[in-house]
Amino acid sequence: MLKVGIPRALLYYQYYPMWQVFFQELGAQVVTSPPTNREIVTWGCSRIIGDACLPVKVFCGHVLSLVDKCDYIFIPAIHSIEKKVYNCPKFMGLPDLIRASVRQCPPILDPDIDVNVERRELYHTIYKLGRSFTRNPFKVKGAVTKALATHRAYQAQLQHHKLTPAQALAGVLPGAAGTEDEAPSLTVALVGHPYLLYDEHVNHRLVQRLQRMGVKLVFPEMVAQNELHRSISEVVESQYWTYEPEVIGAGDYYLRNGADGLILVVAFGCGPDSLMAEMLQRPAREQGKPFLRLIIDEHTAETGLLTRLEAFIDMSRRNRDGFRHIYTISSEGGEEMTGIRALGIPNFANLSAAFNTSAKMLNISLIAPPVTKRTLSLGTAHSPEFVCLPFKAILGTFIESLEQGADSLFMVTSSNACRMGYYAKAQERILRDLGYKFRFIKHSKPKSGLPGVLQIIKGCTNDAPWSLVIAAYRLGTAKLKALDDLERAVQKVRPVEREKGTADRIFHETVTAIDQAPELSSLKRVVAEYHRKLSQVARDEQAVPLKVGIIGEVYVVKEPFINMNVEVQLGKLGVEVTRTRSTFFSEWTRPGAFLNALNDDKRKLERFARPYLNRDVGGHGLESVAEKVRHNADFDGMVHLLPFTCMPEVLAQNIMSSTKEDIPVLTILCDEQMGETGVQTRIEAFVDLLEWRRRRRAPR
Repeated sequence: MLKVGIPRALLYYQYYPMWQVFFQELGAQVVTSPPTNREIVTWGCSRIIGDACLPVKVFCGHVLSLVDKCDYIFIPAIHSIEKKVYNCPKFMGLPDLIRASVRQCPPILDPDIDVNVERRELYHTIYKLGRSFTRNPFKVKGAVTKALATHRAYQAQLQHHKLTPAQALAGVLPGAAGTEDEAPSLTVALVGHPYLLYDEHVNHRLVQRLQRMGVKLVFPEMVAQNELHRSISEVVESQYWTYEPEVIGAGDYYLRNGADGLILVVAFGCGPDSLMAEMLQRPAREQGKPFLRLIIDEHTAETGLLTRLEAFIDMSRRNRDGFRHIYTISSEGGEEMTGIRALGIPNFANLSAAFNTSAKMLNISLIAPPVTKRTLSLGTAHSPEFVCLPFKAILGTFIESLEQGADSLFMVTSSNACRMGYYAKAQERILRDLGYKFRFIKHSKPKSGLPGVLQIIKGCTNDAPWSLVIAAYRLGTAKLKALDDLERAVQKVRPVEREKGTADRIFHETVTAIDQAPELSSLKRVVAEYHRKLSQVARDEQAVPLKVGIIGEVYVVKEPFINMNVEVQLGKLGVEVTRTRSTFFSEWTRPGAFLNALNDDKRKLERFARPYLNRDVGGHGLESVAEKVRHNADFDGMVHLLPFTCMPEVLAQNIMSSTKEDIPVLTILCDEQMGETGVQTRIEAFVDLLEWRRRRRAPR
């Protein structure tokens, strides 16, 4: 009988009964890993590098505990279980992460679960999973039917009988331990992900500690689904993350329905929680209820955790028995304004130079403050604790735009698992709570291509005629292409110029001239003139520069203030830099291939990534892995730039470290604490390494 291993971590508490029945009906024996212990945590932490969250490291440890006990390990790649609602990138790429981190792992059963695909494709995925055990499709169908019935019964126990997963598992599966409620006087809602709430080792026996303090605990699983979704709609309008019901939905419901306080348990570095926690704090303030965000990682000490719990319980009792302050939140006015006079946008390097004139043509003043130390300080001061750096920088830019008179803000949202899709929700909430009044324009990829974009532009104007909208768009995209072409040219000149800094001086002059060009004809003359100047820069004809590819998250790759001007630093050291296509925005607006060129390129990249990363994990994660593989023979090295806690790039970082391609990769984690001197030292050492490798490989 084949044995299937199921790690007792991550989604175990939500889906184990269903998974167990499915495999048993197919004739397999299910083997689960033991409860989390210190050894399992140590194993996982030793295999996962970078700033991956503790639950992922714990999962890896559980896999290691199963290595010699089963024939397969079941690790589904769950993209989405609701239409246009996304899972964490680490869940999507979990099978690939484990393959890269646990070399001795048995074959992994890794079905891709995504309800956004056609139903036929989803059926095929499940049947393919069942074929590992039987060729009989009716047996697979029967296993699915019984597994789903078990899951529904499990969910019914949780909701109708007010049970925790531990208690429900005790009823569904013999031998599982439950928790006992006492008759306490204080009710506290404990919300968060099940793998944090019910793993006693990870949370340091949190449930038992609170119950011994005389607290009645209520959990997310005890709330009806319609109540969870109602709360989500009231707090954030529409659901984006899979986990919003167990965090925002349950938290808001209990704040309005009898809880004396709220504890949100989060893992340090959790991308979705960094923003969802921010959204949950607001209803807690409105209700005047104590709110504790309990952050857990592998370094969390029991003593510190206990002290915080005791202080929180004391505060909750005083708050319940004494005067309760109801906080007031600033009005969310501003949406009723007609017309846009001044529009604030995030400034990616020289992006504003491409569109300043186009905005003026439409009678709009474009405000895009450059990113500075003050920008980052403002953004950090008002951002959630461990949200990624681009969020903080963009929030700081918005604050400075509003200070400079912007009456409207523009933000692009993504449609995959990256946190960027949630930026606008959280940033708007923060800015309104700070007292600003403005119109927030949120833009996602239009379904109708270029006509859809033009329609959005016209909607932002003061009823400008179509001829003017089209002319403004043509000028803006032409400037965007001119800037990108110039940047590519400078990347080739910078490492071989005799007088360092000459190409950069010409580049900055050209950016100003392109910004000021009033029409297409003058733009062409400016571009021709400055390309001529660049071609006349004195060069070292004997130089054979090192070639380095820069990969990573688009914002930190493009914004020189954030990455400490890494391209210029490399160029001064005689290195020719190449960036990925997606970091040049003109690639998205090329005539004849609007918004599709990079999608086609991504499909090509999937073939390069496939030996190591078999699925898109959001952001630029797949792209980073694929570029390392594709350019193994072309580049001397790669620089991987990623924001601290960036989910797709953390996944890519772990996978890239285990690929067979022999090319050095320098990983630079970008956050507000990063210093230019430290980055420069690391870059110099990296270049020395690349030069040594080139000399060693040179024919004798």
